[in-house]
Amino acid sequence: MAWYPVSQVPPPLLLIHLLDSRFEGFLRVPDARGDLTVHFRQGLPVRSECQNPALAAGTVGDHLLELFSSGIEQFQIETMSIPPGDGLNPLPWIRRGLRERYDLARLEHETRELARSRITTSPRLDAAVDHFDLTPPELEILRQLKAAPCTITQLRGASALSFKDILSLLYTLASCRLLQSVPAEAEVPAPGPAPTPEAPPAAAPAPDAAEPEIVTELHRLTASLQDENPFVRLGLPLTASVEDIDARFRELARKFHPDTLARKELSEFVAEAQDVFAKLTEAYNLLKDDAERERYRKPAESKEDLAEVRRVLEAEVLYQKGIIHFRRKEYGLAEQMFLEARKKNEDGSHLAMWAWLRFLNPENDRKAVREEVKIALQKAIQLTPREADFYFYLGKVCLDMEQIASARQYFNKAVEINSEHIEAARELRMLERRARHAANPIAHATGSFLNLFKKKD
Repeated sequence: MAWYPVSQVPPPLLLIHLLDSRFEGFLRVPDARGDLTVHFRQGLPVRSECQNPALAAGTVGDHLLELFSSGIEQFQIETMSIPPGDGLNPLPWIRRGLRERYDLARLEHETRELARSRITTSPRLDAAVDHFDLTPPELEILRQLKAAPCTITQLRGASALSFKDILSLLYTLASCRLLQSVPAEAEVPAPGPAPTPEAPPAAAPAPDAAEPEIVTELHRLTASLQDENPFVRLGLPLTASVEDIDARFRELARKFHPDTLARKELSEFVAEAQDVFAKLTEAYNLLKDDAERERYRKPAESKEDLAEVRRVLEAEVLYQKGIIHFRRKEYGLAEQMFLEARKKNEDGSHLAMWAWLRFLNPENDRKAVREEVKIALQKAIQLTPREADFYFYLGKVCLDMEQIASARQYFNKAVEINSEHIEAARELRMLERRARHAANPIAHATGSFLNLFKKKD
């Protein structure tokens, strides 16, 4: 089962991704008070349940809101077949989640991409705006964005809404790909009195006002095209849709095509325009590919970060293969898969499953490996302290080593974490019987003898 940190995949983008990909399966948020699980069919939440008594009676919408809570750090996703049900439109719940569960600091952090450019509305906004039940001040912000691209600072200065309300509105629309960004405008000096020249200037033809502006924009675009992320190169948010990408590329290609600058008698900038056009085309081709587009939606600060993401995903694939071999009792193959996953990303699950399969694998000398297995399981528990199975595995290893007190301690911990852990409860009952027999061997022997004479039912 895949784990994802909320810091990399925030709830608004997650729900939109599940909707766009028509995801079928479940999303689970682990919680010490009781896990929360939401089932999706065709990208829409259809039902949910929560083991936390305080939330158990909530509706599917209430449980969607919980995904936005600040205490949520990670979630699990697994595909599976889900029975049909009435799907819930997630868009208004994204709006409520951002408005009710996010504080200003979190909003500012997750909307930092929006703050870097001017914003305008997507052509798809009119068809979707009724989903959000917006107030008149919020509709006024949309009217301003339709009229002309604005920065967040400009919107803040012109609106009666609080800064938090403005950010939550913009984040909602951007997550749903109903906004698009354009490059920031060049700074224009405030008008003021012209300085008095000491001597009349020589007469000169008036320049074409459009030429300096297009050249300034060309230089700015050249600088932005040095970024490795094609979304940044095209001046688009990471949430931009395929339609937004097409429209943006056509706009830039039409404006900065070398032939356009040549027609404007700006031939000294044609070489720069040719380089810009080539890089725009490269960025556009990358974003046309579905896999590449999704990869660049997750911003990485460096090549090392991208390599880290790939390494973690490869480890997860190996871990899932190990689980399949484990279920088939192919212990040698399972041990190898978990070892490879551990090498790529030694988290608690990878380490614990490698250790457990090393203990189970009949090809290994159990007595020779069990001390190594015990140490590995103890480390796995340090990494993931709330996983009942890890304590059960460690209890079994200790039992095999005749470390009865330690085994009992670990089985008790497994049951404490998961009261329905059948295997750990069974081991505790067996240890209890074993202790009773050891305390009174005569009664045990006599009782066994007398059992022969019990009346059969």
